[in-house]
Amino acid sequence: MRFISVFIFTVFQLSFLLSSMPVVASDLSARLLDVARDSHLAEQTINTLQGQPPHQLTTADYLVIAQAYQTLGNREAALDATQKAESVAQTPYLLALSLFKKAQIYGIYYQNAELAIQQLLQAEQHLTALEEPAAKILLTDVLSSFASAYNLQGDLKTALTYAQRSLALAQKINNDARQLHALILNGRITLQNNQYQLAFSYLQQALLLASQLQDEEELASIHFRLGMAHRKLEQHTDALEHFTAAAERYSALNRMANYSAVLVYMAESYLEEPRQIEKAEALLQEAIDIAKAQQNISRTATAYYSLGRVAMLRQDYRLSEENYQKALQGFRQINSRGMATETALALVQLMIEQKRYDEAAAFNTAVSTDIDAAATFLKIRYFTNAAMLAAAAGDWQTAYQFQTVITELNQQELTSQIKDNMLALKDGLSQVSETEQQDTVTSELQAALQTAQSRQVLLQAALVFMFFFSFIIWQLYRRKVSITVPSVQETTPKQWQQFQDKVKVLSTQQDMTLWVLTPRNYGLLSRQFGHNVLAKHIKALEHKLDTSAFKAIFIDNDMLWLALPTAQTTEQATSLDSVIHLLQQQLTQFEIEAAILTAELPLQELLGNNWHKDDITALQDAIGYAWYLTEQQSPESMQWHLRFSALHPRPCEWQAEDLRSDMLNALRLTELIIYVNEHPLAITD
Repeated sequence: MRFISVFIFTVFQLSFLLSSMPVVASDLSARLLDVARDSHLAEQTINTLQGQPPHQLTTADYLVIAQAYQTLGNREAALDATQKAESVAQTPYLLALSLFKKAQIYGIYYQNAELAIQQLLQAEQHLTALEEPAAKILLTDVLSSFASAYNLQGDLKTALTYAQRSLALAQKINNDARQLHALILNGRITLQNNQYQLAFSYLQQALLLASQLQDEEELASIHFRLGMAHRKLEQHTDALEHFTAAAERYSALNRMANYSAVLVYMAESYLEEPRQIEKAEALLQEAIDIAKAQQNISRTATAYYSLGRVAMLRQDYRLSEENYQKALQGFRQINSRGMATETALALVQLMIEQKRYDEAAAFNTAVSTDIDAAATFLKIRYFTNAAMLAAAAGDWQTAYQFQTVITELNQQELTSQIKDNMLALKDGLSQVSETEQQDTVTSELQAALQTAQSRQVLLQAALVFMFFFSFIIWQLYRRKVSITVPSVQETTPKQWQQFQDKVKVLSTQQDMTLWVLTPRNYGLLSRQFGHNVLAKHIKALEHKLDTSAFKAIFIDNDMLWLALPTAQTTEQATSLDSVIHLLQQQLTQFEIEAAILTAELPLQELLGNNWHKDDITALQDAIGYAWYLTEQQSPESMQWHLRFSALHPRPCEWQAEDLRSDMLNALRLTELIIYVNEHPLAITD
């Protein structure tokens, strides 16, 4: 499992940023650090500055207000302040600084890498033409943030390009603090791509520099990365030593977000020893408690991923899938494509283990759209799943073809590692002064590399053979022995599950839209006439509907769910109108004016291509919140039509615990738009 990083903008890093400010704004550094460290002072500063006439406030004032609001946890107000700072900026440098701060807010508090990247692109454009030292220092921060953002999205190639640019610039301007940060960033990204030798080289340089600077926070970060490297090499004792050192430092520094991340990887190392599974589970639960308290979606999702593995090792497949799904929802919510892909592949493996081949194949196919840009180890997992599914279907030729791809990918990864080793060898030789020493070191290291290569090739061949042979035997065995998997007790009506399944299948064939109809005054009618009487009248619609016009129908006590192609025919549109008219007729029997709420939910826009059927259930809560927001504005019409629209697929994680907060953020960022009777729903603070 790979480490996920978001923009972690600590007070320590803030001092880095502020050291880049020009002399004319030298007091801004102290002002920002003061409000970042003291929440009481932050509140006082906001009251003082906002009490002044707006035309007297400068860019520096607005940046201080933004930092004060960040300290108090008010991200909306912080974002508004940075936008005002941007609007009054007098110089390209201050404009770039305002954009950079806005990118940080999008990255940290909204965890929206795409919007952060848009701000960083603008900041880079303003800084590129500036030659002053402060601008160059800020540019290194911008480049590092680019690397973190692309790393979060799983685009390791682009992330590494920006990380290397940041390191080169930090070395050019001779800034030790920026150079240290860039070395760690390069080490992390190369490690995620299994470039071990290169990662160790970066981290060893960083360790030396951090020791010289006596930088405890970066030393903790380096120990964390070294622990991850040893874990990947299956040197778990060494890994735990580094993780423990990192955890102790982060705890002493009160960096609880980082501390919780270390706990997850300590747990992962303990999971390599079955007797330590309880210890691993306890660490993961502690990590989740910390992450939830800090509302850190990334850390929470990472811990749930590991809990999925815990349950898998215990063969508790239901709990394993539940934890993997929670992890997947979190990673999608922050658009962490790499970890979302990794989690989806883990779900595929779980489904294969349970012989749920159709579901596994659909999931694996959905992952294929992101696999080309994924890291090599994820490609190997993807094609391994594909080979197993082909074998399960009896398509041995396709299974063999996939296995050939796996072999080629393993060879590519091995070649890349050997190339990195040779580059490190070349760098090492440049530091040896005498020719004999060079020859000796060259011979010894080349011999070691050749031995390592031979062993890895033989091991790779053996693993491939063992995997394929074992899978064939398993396939033959499973035809003779039927393994009964305990069924999960149904907690939802069978008709609703059938509706979910049918809509899920239909959505793979064409774009589908769900229409939901309900009486707006259902609660009042239910109290006046009784729940059973009202439900009976609504369910009576089932016998009056022309069901042939709809792809799927479900009628609950208070809601009608209709599935239609997004591109409706005239006949289908007419049938939809007739359903609304029938519902109005049913309600007029209660001698009141029929007030109907309809919701239009385009599934491909709202859920994306790869979604779980329980997302449909979660949309009911989304309708409820949209209904509530509409009530606050009291439209005059008796009939309310709520049409959901998304700027990008899956603007919210619909099964998130705090869905309403997630929806509100998406609405404010216009990632999600709700039209009420074709007028955009106004969102106020």
